[in-house]
Amino acid sequence: MAIRIIEHRTLYRDDHFYSAFPAVLALPSGDVLLAFRRAPDHRWLLGDAADKELNAVDHVHFRSHIAMVRFDEGLAVKREAYSLPSHPEAGDQDANLFLTSSGRLIQYGFLWYPVTYEIAEKLKEMGRAGPLMADRYGAGYIYWASYSRFSTDEGHSWSDHKLMPRDPLIKAGRDAFSPYSSALRGRMVERSDGSLLMPAYNGSLSGHDLPAVRFFQSYDGGINWEVKDTLISLPEISLAEPALAQWPAGALTVFNRTGHNDDHLITATSLDDGETFSAPESVGIKGHPFDPLVLPDGRLFLVYGYRHEPMGVRARLVEPGQRLEDAEELVLRADSASKDVGYPSATLLSGGQILIAYYIADERGVRGIDGTLVAID
Repeated sequence: MAIRIIEHRTLYRDDHFYSAFPAVLALPSGDVLLAFRRAPDHRWLLGDAADKELNAVDHVHFRSHIAMVRFDEGLAVKREAYSLPSHPEAGDQDANLFLTSSGRLIQYGFLWYPVTYEIAEKLKEMGRAGPLMADRYGAGYIYWASYSRFSTDEGHSWSDHKLMPRDPLIKAGRDAFSPYSSALRGRMVERSDGSLLMPAYNGSLSGHDLPAVRFFQSYDGGINWEVKDTLISLPEISLAEPALAQWPAGALTVFNRTGHNDDHLITATSLDDGETFSAPESVGIKGHPFDPLVLPDGRLFLVYGYRHEPMGVRARLVEPGQRLEDAEELVLRADSASKDVGYPSATLLSGGQILIAYYIADERGVRGIDGTLVAID
């Protein structure tokens, strides 16, 4: 069987906003919820001159927040884009969504804490971990923490942000003034006992020079979380933005974005519900990050961003027992005007089609959320 592209469509785009890092989820009611990180894109003030500023935006902003659009099962807009309550101290980043078997909807991500240049310079003078700083940022930014919140009415109302717990392996003195819990970007799973396992990543762990994978787990449906002692790392390759899938049958596989590995996927597999994982293995698939959607028939729909020429989004349909790299690669999009593209999220619609949401720049460099609808023939 093959993947057949039905159509591409714009799910959200506004030249006043930089929109990126989406998550899309089909709900039991038939509604489809799109969540994404949104922040002002000041280039619209330049008028026609903005066309020359294709890459003059970045991933941090003191007004960043999670926005949502609600569609019906036919993908007609039911509610136009609206903002979820922002964290009172820091800017929201990445808009992961997960629905538990009990119907609790969880939104999770991480936060950047904005500071003035003056404070940022003083923090550096004090020997604190240096904030992100650049003239184009307009401020300094400190990685703050990851968080989750939940809804019991399919996203019509939400709990407050709840910060995830600080990792006990954080290097001594590393931003002791901040919560500094491991960052979140990627699909979680619900295990056979009803507990939740959420992958995370952290670049400030004792004994590790490069980012490594950590996990949070919850035994009350995502209300409270604890740091699990499992760790996946490599001495010369960074692992980031991990996503989990209950695949192949009877196993869990974590799919990792990598650094120092020519942008190739690295996976690790657990046969004991995430208690332990096999040694990480590099796979001959280039791209990042990865979203693994397990289909009802046991096949895996793996979708990922592609920041190499031609830039865009790609996918593979993997049969049970098939090696990931042996599955045929389908180019979903290869027309991005910028390397700032991807972060796809896939969901299975009630009619059996798959909707993939991702961010992509148009010819003027305006980042928006597009969707590709595919069928499995």
